[in-house]
Amino acid sequence: MTLYGTEISFRLGPGTVGEARAVAARLAVAAAGCRRHVLFVDADAGEYGCLAEWDRREDAEGYSERPGTRDEIARLAELQGKAPRVRLYAMEEAVPSPT
Repeated sequence: MTLYGTEISFRLGPGTVGEARAVAARLAVAAAGCRRHVLFVDADAGEYGCLAEWDRREDAEGYSERPGTRDEIARLAELQGKAPRVRLYAMEEAVPSPT
């Protein structure tokens, strides 16, 4: 089964894990209907990414155009001085074979 992921990556700087969690919470609300929403954290570098997993490509593509997502992208652009990176992925689960 192929899933689709929309990743929004951003840099807030060291010591900003709390703010990154708040960003992730707002993006998760905007991702209503996704399978799962996760936050990736590199606390030392202050770099983060949120990944929303979707069943349908159309939902993954449309996520960045939802009002709540657009608002958060604009807010992050203001904080960072540039727009966060938004990427779309096709995702395939690799299941390890038993040994």
